[in-house]
Amino acid sequence: YVVYMATSKNGTYSKVATIKGATKISYVKKSLTTGKTYYFKVRAYKTAGDQTLYGSYSAIKSVKVK
Repeated sequence: YVVYMATSKNGTYSKVATIKGATKISYVKKSLTTGKTYYFKVRAYKTAGDQTLYGSYSAIKSVKVK
């Protein structure tokens, strides 16, 4: 899975993590600013030979840091 993050829902998403070989995934992003809202989305990928195939993006999840 590839995890992407942005600082606004319709902003530019940057890859923040790649999680390999997991059947159940979790990810903790550190060093976030208190009081700020961040937006995350995830998509699966599979490597086949020398190609990387990507699935659709998940729904966007917003997280407000306390």
